[in-house]
Amino acid sequence: MEQEKSENGKIFTKEIIKTILIVSVLIIVVRFFIIQPFIVKGSSMEPNFHDNEYIFVEELSSRIFGLHRGEVIIFKHPENQCDSFISKSVINRTFLQGPCTNFIKRIIGVPGETVVIKDGTVTIKNKEHPDGFVLNESYIPKSDNYKLLGSINKTLGKNEYFVLGDNRQPNASLDSREWGVLPKDHITGKAWIRILPINELGLIPHPKY
Repeated sequence: MEQEKSENGKIFTKEIIKTILIVSVLIIVVRFFIIQPFIVKGSSMEPNFHDNEYIFVEELSSRIFGLHRGEVIIFKHPENQCDSFISKSVINRTFLQGPCTNFIKRIIGVPGETVVIKDGTVTIKNKEHPDGFVLNESYIPKSDNYKLLGSINKTLGKNEYFVLGDNRQPNASLDSREWGVLPKDHITGKAWIRILPINELGLIPHPKY
């Protein structure tokens, strides 16, 4: 009888350990490959995102279906220290923050396109529109205070994106106008759900151009 109890105890302990390991692996997979939390800092995405808003970042669909214009993304700011850290290993790029700073911006240009910023407007040139089309940014307030500054003419490489903050007021957003293109391997994922404030709870929309 005592031996039977001992065997049952061992089996029960093994099952507990097995369950804990499975749950731990699932948590790691979800946390690092599917969904991550993110807190908005600063005013660079106003009026659509505000300081201290709490959102979930979804990673899986961007890995499968890619990223598209208009989507709001979270990424590691491509500065020299961060570039060196990310390039060292997949572990650094996927699991560790290192010296990198997280940013939130909106995709304006995708790989292979040419982005032209002039006289407060964004023009996109690509295979479908070789002569270019003016981007209709319905999410930006129609006000002289939000007029886009800068003079840019940039053709994007295979894995490069051009991103802007929604807040177009002078010196309100540090984005691709200042530091250049965003490499794909710096991107964490797409802004998916806004959790806080509670009155803004819901899926984050992405415009169709």
